[in-house]
Amino acid sequence: MRFETYRLYQLWDIWLALVITMAAVEILLRLVLHYTPPASLLALDILITLILCLDVLAQWARRREIPGHLHVASHARPSAAVAMVHKVWFGMDILVALPLKFLFNAAIFPLLQVLKLARVAQRMRQWRHHEVQHTNLLRLTFFVYWIALVAHWLACGWLALDGPTKFNSEAEPPPDSFTRYLRALYWSVTTLATVGYGDLTPTGNAQVAYTMMVMLLGVGVYGYVIGNVATLLANLDVARSHYRENMERLSVFMRYRNIPAGLQRRLRDYYAYLWENRLGYDESSVLADLPDSLRSEVAVFLRRDFIERAPLFKGASHEFVREIALQLRPVVFTPGDFVFRAGQYGHNMYFISRGTVEVVAPNGQTVMTTLKDGDFFGEIALLSSQPRTASIRAVEYCDLYTLDKETFDHVLEQYPEFAAHIKEEAERRNPQNVQG
Repeated sequence: MRFETYRLYQLWDIWLALVITMAAVEILLRLVLHYTPPASLLALDILITLILCLDVLAQWARRREIPGHLHVASHARPSAAVAMVHKVWFGMDILVALPLKFLFNAAIFPLLQVLKLARVAQRMRQWRHHEVQHTNLLRLTFFVYWIALVAHWLACGWLALDGPTKFNSEAEPPPDSFTRYLRALYWSVTTLATVGYGDLTPTGNAQVAYTMMVMLLGVGVYGYVIGNVATLLANLDVARSHYRENMERLSVFMRYRNIPAGLQRRLRDYYAYLWENRLGYDESSVLADLPDSLRSEVAVFLRRDFIERAPLFKGASHEFVREIALQLRPVVFTPGDFVFRAGQYGHNMYFISRGTVEVVAPNGQTVMTTLKDGDFFGEIALLSSQPRTASIRAVEYCDLYTLDKETFDHVLEQYPEFAAHIKEEAERRNPQNVQG
């Protein structure tokens, strides 16, 4: 499925979640407060029903397009159990979308729409599974959402049992519907949080039993909250702990080997740069853990643009570019570092992913030009081992990709047609007139 279509489904899911949440909040309030909905709410009811009908079509289309999860592509052959799950979900979608509450005057029919929250929970699990950047924040947001919804439902249950309409400590006139609900919600939140103040107390056996049940639920919620918050904080600190451990190990090494103070500072700056920009991760180790197919896709996505920009690889096939992308090795240079110096024999070509480098003349003083993101240099080293005609110096922290001649020759052996093109390019270009 195309990325644009996937985004449209995501936006539809968010819109559907908002609509179902509104319905789940208002329908229960209407049942326990026994108020007559105004014309605006009736229009909202009709709009919600229409949206639920449209969602039936959306779920049917999604089932045909999106493989995996609870949906299987039309060309796949799901097992009998999976097919039954699809039918149950789709049957629920149809049942909820039917306008039964407009045809029959019974409390059960409006409540059918609340069943759609199961679909919202399903989508939340999928969002949390696919999200990689803000997983902990997403978990916390979903947790707050469900706690707020449960607190609302418990408040409605308190109202259904005819909860007290005033504080026990003072006499008040009969409150309106909003005040009754607000006090019931206050009781629900304080009981769930296990900090109940006793100013709202049960008055009958049913309310006493209901209160005990909510208290037990509140103890579980309290433990769940503490456990999840502790887990979230621990997960957020894993990378920082790893960074501190590396820095302590580096400090011990530098003291043991009496590394000069200036070099110590550069080493610390290097690790600080990795932490601030990558949270200390190593790109090569991340790619190494992926299966071959995913590693190829990620490598091509990250490196294809500047590979194809190099004239040396002009006209290369997609397979050749993919192979070269897999062989590139990420390296980092700190400000003032020389990538190589004039006169050295070259064995590597470099691509600039991020940063700026200067091309310095053999005299070591004159800056001939400046190269930035997306540029490349040192390509002659892949064609023939010749002395470098200029020096390359990093102006700032630079993320580069390097390709060595041995690896490049090995890749060419698998593509003899393109190897002939490279040979012609090597004979045509004069190393003395080309940078690198």
